[in-house]
Amino acid sequence: MPHILICGTIVVASMVLLLDASVSNVETVDICSLCRCLEDAEDGDTMIVECVGKSPSHQQHASQHYLDLHHTVWPVVSDSKNGLPKVRAFFNNMELKYLPALPVSSNVVELSFRNNGIEMLANEPFANFKNLQKVTLTDNHLGVIQKDFFAYRNHLTHLDLSNNSLTVITALERARFNSLQSIDLSNNNLKIVSIQLLNVLQNASVVRIEGCEIYSWDHGGELGWKVLHLGWNKLTAILAGTFSNLRQLEALYLNNNNIRVIDPQAFDDLVRLERLDISYNEITNLDANMHLPLGLQMINVAGNGMELWPFEKIPSTLRILEIQDNHLPDLSIGQSVNVLILNASSNRFESFFGGSFPELTELDLSFNALTGIPRNLGKQLVSLILDGNPIDRVFFEDEVMLRRLSLNMMPILEQLDALSFWKLVEHEDGTEHSCVEVSISNCPKLRHIDPKAFDATTLCMLDLSYNQLTSIPRDLADWNRMPGGVNLQGNPWDCSCSAKWLVDEVLPALYDREELQYLLDDFRCSSPSSRNGTRMVKYLNHVDAFCGGPRMERLQMAGSPAAVRDSDGTVRAGFASDIICSVDDPECLHAHEGLGLVIVCSVVAFTLILCLAMVIFIVIRRKRDRRKSSTDSVWLMHQKY
Repeated sequence: MPHILICGTIVVASMVLLLDASVSNVETVDICSLCRCLEDAEDGDTMIVECVGKSPSHQQHASQHYLDLHHTVWPVVSDSKNGLPKVRAFFNNMELKYLPALPVSSNVVELSFRNNGIEMLANEPFANFKNLQKVTLTDNHLGVIQKDFFAYRNHLTHLDLSNNSLTVITALERARFNSLQSIDLSNNNLKIVSIQLLNVLQNASVVRIEGCEIYSWDHGGELGWKVLHLGWNKLTAILAGTFSNLRQLEALYLNNNNIRVIDPQAFDDLVRLERLDISYNEITNLDANMHLPLGLQMINVAGNGMELWPFEKIPSTLRILEIQDNHLPDLSIGQSVNVLILNASSNRFESFFGGSFPELTELDLSFNALTGIPRNLGKQLVSLILDGNPIDRVFFEDEVMLRRLSLNMMPILEQLDALSFWKLVEHEDGTEHSCVEVSISNCPKLRHIDPKAFDATTLCMLDLSYNQLTSIPRDLADWNRMPGGVNLQGNPWDCSCSAKWLVDEVLPALYDREELQYLLDDFRCSSPSSRNGTRMVKYLNHVDAFCGGPRMERLQMAGSPAAVRDSDGTVRAGFASDIICSVDDPECLHAHEGLGLVIVCSVVAFTLILCLAMVIFIVIRRKRDRRKSSTDSVWLMHQKY
């Protein structure tokens, strides 16, 4: 037996020596011969390496995408200003199943291995990278990290391990992250975050553990974190003291969990908290005595099915309030708050009184039960969204200086009356924004607009698309003085002679500006039937469009300067082929189908008949001349003899 062991040892030793000899014979290759290397345009002391994953022998193995990273040499930046060149290397989408130990370089500051399908890591793959700052291993197939992983002293500041299948990360619990600023462990299969890991990450600022299976949170020693993302996990309750070790926290995201209970003192220790997101949980009713941090600036409680106003007292520092997708019947908050942005869409409000929100600049009340335009909206309001409310009459009773107004998807709105928007006044500062963008789109019953609907209103943009309009008043707006144009697409337009002004005034205002030409794509005629479905832009260069029969002066050759150039010779952008007389233009005379074919055939037949008649006439005339000539000849001969 000892002899067998000795022989086995000798064989193994021999194999190791052979392997070492074979490895030593492998030549190192400059990585820039395999990848694209270029100097950073913004930082001349930084070289960017972008690899495509083909070895030098790819001519012999065309389908092989293997890159021997272990035997490559890093580039050196030329003409470095400070003598410390930096390398940022990206090995993305290369199908690397295994990440070996990489060649050492003190110049490398960033390594990215995104979307490679990596399943295993070598022991300490980034060892001795003294200046490495950022490592990205997202979108791979890592299941465990058990080997040593940054167990040595390092200067890593950013680590991304998101979108893997990690269940065990014991190696991270042994790592030394003294300089780490952010770590992303999102979208893995982690069920718990150990106190050992919390201690390793105590100096981090931003921690993301979203989309995992975390069902509880253990607090350990004091942490210096500023931002914590715990959304899309399986937390069910937030108790008093759960986050007591996060006194430096400024933003906490607990959205999309299964939280049903939040203790009134749950956030008492978060004295620096500014942003709190507890949206889309199962918190049907918050405790009325819940304490909100005094410095809170944003809170999101959307999507919880709340039926009662959740806060007894709102901090004076609050600026953003999101309570959409609940079942709140009103906003009777009992106090005046300094909120600037309020999203209260998709609730059950039948009315809204803006007196409690005098500082609002943006207000979203869409998809509620409002039957009229709210009052007391304040003079600071800039954006108002009322989409999807059962409002049958648009009328502003109070002055408001809006810049954006949205009245889309109004289910019962049938018409816009005169002076509907007369209280939309200009801003007192007289800036370039002293006009309003109005969107009234996708209203299934809107068929009529009064000519004076927008009197005393200066429009920047008007969207009337996808309603049931067959016509609009010519003097409804100044069509040439709206920077954002007018959107009239998707309506059943009547292209009769009375709509000729649309071709003469509206189409040129849109066509002459390339950034507005998209508004012509679905601007089509619906009636009469001969023009149904025809794009209105086809009539742009026609004379007296929609009036009378075909006019030959409307036809233009494809190469005609008038078709593609203005009077000053400037080339007009786009749609050159559409505004020339086309085969589907009923105003044009075509010789290949329908009435055009009948007319052409008639003209040809008439011409042939006329030509035949002329030939017959000439033949008969010549026969008569010959007969007369013969008679005269006989008479002369008779006289001679």
